[in-house]
Amino acid sequence: MPRFYVPNPRIEQELLKVEGSEVRHIRRVLRLKVGDRLVLFDGSAKEYEGVIVEESPSSVVMKVEDILSPQKESPLEITLAQSLLKGEKMEYLIQKATELGIKKIIPFFSSRSVPLLDKSKKLRRYHRWEKIAIEACKQCGRIAVPKVEPLQNYSEMLGMAPSEALRLILWEKKGQGLKEVLKGSAGRTKIFFVVGPEGGMSDEEIGEAQKAGFTPITLGKRILRSETAGLCLLSVLQYEWGDLG
Repeated sequence: MPRFYVPNPRIEQELLKVEGSEVRHIRRVLRLKVGDRLVLFDGSAKEYEGVIVEESPSSVVMKVEDILSPQKESPLEITLAQSLLKGEKMEYLIQKATELGIKKIIPFFSSRSVPLLDKSKKLRRYHRWEKIAIEACKQCGRIAVPKVEPLQNYSEMLGMAPSEALRLILWEKKGQGLKEVLKGSAGRTKIFFVVGPEGGMSDEEIGEAQKAGFTPITLGKRILRSETAGLCLLSVLQYEWGDLG
């Protein structure tokens, strides 16, 4: 059944009204009508299955037949802090990281980030990223929408890492091997890792991260693109400690 995102749903007498942008998707894109079945999810923990009983240009009303709390979320709380990427690369990263079970994404500016954005572009890009995360959840069956934070500067981003989390920063120049780090950190459920821009992190930025408790790591002898590196590490973490495979 098609899935739609409805934050903070209100159910009255087994009826749930859908309003906003999802109405267009339901009525005009998929052309669903009275009698058709669908699934709604609230972005936190629940899904609502039912049938459309009423529709109008501005709303769709579903009769709720079942409320579910499926276990589709990873046991890991992984945060990816990603240096701003050009155009569609950032959108691709957010989409795929959502599919792979990321908990939070923090875009940030580093000294070699391209492009730099003015205030209006930051806001538009932020809302676009939120929408991409929601759409990815609809497609992959997740019930919890990952949190996409507003753009941060580098120091602010480092300060957002919980003290109890395994804090990692990818560095192509030097660092512990990923296998070594995983063996020495088995059982961790909170991971916060940082991926720099295409030009890499500066020595000064790595030093600042180390002072904040981050461990530089390497993924191997080949240099991966920024959007590839983050998804690679996320996949390995989910396979080793999470729910992938």
